Amino acid sequence: MKRALVVSLVLLPAAARADDILLKGGGRLSGVIVERTASTITLDTGPGRVTLPMSRVTSVVARTADLTVYRKRAAALLPDNVAGWLALGDWAGDHGLLTQAREAYAYVLTLDPENAPAHRALGHVWTGERWATLEESYRARGFIPFEGSWVSPDEHRAIIEERMAAAAADRDRAEAAARVREAEARARVAEAEARMAESAPAPGSIPMDMAYGGYGGYGYGGYGYGGAYGGYGAGYDPYGQLGGPAGPPPVIVSVPQPPPSRDHGARPHPAPQPKPASGGRVGIGGATKRHP
Repeated sequence: MKRALVVSLVLLPAAARADDILLKGGGRLSGVIVERTASTITLDTGPGRVTLPMSRVTSVVARTADLTVYRKRAAALLPDNVAGWLALGDWAGDHGLLTQAREAYAYVLTLDPENAPAHRALGHVWTGERWATLEESYRARGFIPFEGSWVSPDEHRAIIEERMAAAAADRDRAEAAARVREAEARARVAEAEARMAESAPAPGSIPMDMAYGGYGGYGYGGYGYGGAYGGYGAGYDPYGQLGGPAGPPPVIVSVPQPPPSRDHGARPHPAPQPKPASGGRVGIGGATKRHP
């Protein structure tokens, strides 16, 4: 098994040079060109192969590839050289060959399962009993994955409760603001109704801008005109008794009434009696009384 892993690490396409493919827009890919046509170019980047259309390629720059160096060093190492493979993993990590670095550290663990540097390089932690991955170590201690990190159950519960309280506070603030807006709207309506009530005339009162004669005639300057139904006039108050400005006299419309007739049962006025002279007597009911 160890031999097969070494072969997979070493027997890969190698070249004496590497290539940097500069892309339109400023990007760059590094690796070894394994195939090139008039329309496409295929690059071995280590973890895999990438085929690009030539229309996206600005230029190709040849250089000595770090991947080529890694493969040459891996081919020169003995299969059981723990220190050599560990050093190769460190070199690959320093040169950005993360995939190759992990491969080298994983091979070291096949040679020495308890190798602490290789475990730490792979992100493993010591649980007190054994080496484990970071996820395994957190789960073994009861931690919970939450939003890209690991938290304890108490921390998780506190975060959830805090967020629920914040959401409830937001709802309370929104409801309070809605109640304030409703109260303000009601106050505006009440104020408008109060203004309308103040401007409306009292029941049975005469409007300031209009006077009606009503029954018994129209009162003009203290003198009555009209018959059973008085005339109509608008806005004339010569003496300012109604509080408005004096205007032109109104047009008075009245219904002429005929004078009472004696022939229709009207009582005639009594004839005036002559006043007796000083010292005379007036007879009342058959008696005579001296007038002083």
